[in-house]
Amino acid sequence: MRIFFFLATIILSGFQTVCAQDFIIKNNDDVIRGTIKGTDYFSVFISANDEADVILPAKDVKNFFWNGNSYLSKGFATGKNLEYRFVKVIEIGKVNLYSFGGEKLMPVQKQKKVRFSPSIGIGTGTGGYGGMGLGGGVSIGGGRSLPDRPAGAPVVRYFIEKPGAGPLQEIPIKAITDDSRKAEVKTILLQKLGDEPSLKVMVEASTALNAKEVTDLVRTYNEAKK
Repeated sequence: MRIFFFLATIILSGFQTVCAQDFIIKNNDDVIRGTIKGTDYFSVFISANDEADVILPAKDVKNFFWNGNSYLSKGFATGKNLEYRFVKVIEIGKVNLYSFGGEKLMPVQKQKKVRFSPSIGIGTGTGGYGGMGLGGGVSIGGGRSLPDRPAGAPVVRYFIEKPGAGPLQEIPIKAITDDSRKAEVKTILLQKLGDEPSLKVMVEASTALNAKEVTDLVRTYNEAKK
């Protein structure tokens, strides 16, 4: 019996180690496991199987899992073109909340020849999560242009979407400095969450509308819609 529990403990520990390992799912469904060393949201740097350093642009990746967080590749409309970038999943369900920016890509030291230029392409993509890609065109509300490549300490930006009810839309959580900005955030939240009466009241009564409060509102909405 003791031998059985000993073996079971070893197997369980090994399973937990595998599950906790970073991984990347490419567009062709190939899985790369190893240690992810960073991302600048345009690319992801992984030590594949903890041996070979590899940098993959967002256009070649469906999603990746790093430090307990999931990141999806989505196509952002830049003029008439499409550019793929990663977004971090904050909340997902009937309404999805993502963030862009904050992490850094560690420089490649051993393989200096590994370089890439983010490609711009046109595509339709497919929806999904947990191994399924989320490509296709994404319009940014308000006509805002996306930031250049993050440098130093990039500003974190937030995006919200309600699948089937319009495109991904930027929600200026960090930019609330006056009543007009706060009214803009409330309008967006009411569009996405307003069909749930209790949430509508909460949004209308809210005075903070910071990242934590918006996340809690989206989470509450998704739980109510399960």
